[in-house]
Amino acid sequence: MAGPSLSSIHGVQQSNLPLDVMECVLSLLPLPVLCRMRTVCKEWNHIICSSSFHDSYEQTWKERGHGVCFLTKFNSLNPFHTKIDRSVRGTTCFLDLDERRWYLIKGSVDQGFDTRDMAMDDGLVAEICCPVPPKEGYNIGARIIWCIQMSDPILKMRWRLDPCPNENRLPYLVVVAADRGSRVFRIFVYDNSGFGKTRLWIYESSTNKWRCASQPPRKGYDSNYASSAVVFQQGLYAIFTETDSLERFLVLYDFEKDTWSMVLENLPAAQLVELVVSSGKLFMMFGRSASSTSSAMMLEMVEIQVSEKTSRIVFQIPASTLSHIFGAVLSHYNIFAITCLTLRLNSDSSCSSVVLFSRL
Repeated sequence: MAGPSLSSIHGVQQSNLPLDVMECVLSLLPLPVLCRMRTVCKEWNHIICSSSFHDSYEQTWKERGHGVCFLTKFNSLNPFHTKIDRSVRGTTCFLDLDERRWYLIKGSVDQGFDTRDMAMDDGLVAEICCPVPPKEGYNIGARIIWCIQMSDPILKMRWRLDPCPNENRLPYLVVVAADRGSRVFRIFVYDNSGFGKTRLWIYESSTNKWRCASQPPRKGYDSNYASSAVVFQQGLYAIFTETDSLERFLVLYDFEKDTWSMVLENLPAAQLVELVVSSGKLFMMFGRSASSTSSAMMLEMVEIQVSEKTSRIVFQIPASTLSHIFGAVLSHYNIFAITCLTLRLNSDSSCSSVVLFSRL
C-alpha cells in the first residue's frame, strides 16, 4: 500500500509551506525519525535526500550536539580469505547515544561483487570489493582485482571510484575522511605487503584522482606494518610495528605537505592497539595481559596529547569486568574482536561513558 502523502498528514498542504521552510522544520528532527519518515512519504523522501536539506541538517545537528555513533568498520585481519556475509551487505548500523537504541539502514548493493572490508566516516561508507568468482572455471591463482565502492546510506547513493593504481593487491588498511559541509572526502589505502615501493595511496574526491604519498618512517631492516590509522585534525595518524622487535610507534602524516613525523615511540607492549577519535580528541586503546601470570586481557584507554607528544591514562577496565560484560574471558586469541566505537568525557576530562563493540 502506498504511504501517505505530505498533504494527508496532520492536514498540512504542501503548497502552503515553501520548500525552504519544510527543510528547516525537518532538519530539527533526529536522524532515526528522518529515516522512518523517508520510508513513509515519497515527497518527504525527496526533500530529505536533497543536497540543500543536507546542508541545513548538518548545521542544526552540530548546534544541538546530538550524539549518533555509526558502527564505523568491519576489520578483516585477512581480506584475501574473508568477506562480509551477503545477507548484511549494504546494511549500516548507528547508535543513538542519548536514547541508547540501535537503528539499521538498508542500502543498495552490487550483486556482482563481494565485500572484503569496509571503512566509514560520518556515515560515508567505503567498501573494498572484489568480483564474485565464477562457479566454474575459476583459477585459484588468478590475479585479484579489487575496487572501492562508495555509498551514502542516508542519501541512498552508491558509486564506484576510479581504480587505485595498487588494484592488484588487496589493501590491508583503509581510512575514510569525510567533510560533510564541503562534500569533500579522502580515501587512504595502505599496502602492508611490503612488495610495492609505494605504500600509501590517497584518493581526493575534489580531483577524482589517486596520488601516492611519500614513504613513511621505517625502523629496523624489515618492513614495518600499519595496524591502525585515523584522521585527526587534518592529519593521518598511524600505528606502525617493527617486524623484528615488534616495537610499536605512532606517526603523523600531513597530507597537505606530504610529510611524516614521529609522535610517540616505544608504545607499551600489547596484543591490541587501536586508535580512536572521539569528543574532538585522539585516544589509543590497548588490550594487554592483566598480569604476568595470567592470559586474561584488560583494556586501557589513553589520550594522546599531540602538541606535547605525551599521553595520559583515561580509564582501565580489568579482566574480571570484561569477562562479566562479554560473557567470556578475553585472551590474546579473541581480544581483537573488541573495538571502541566512542567515548564521552566529563568536564574534568575523566571518562563519562565508553561504547565497546564485540564480534565474539
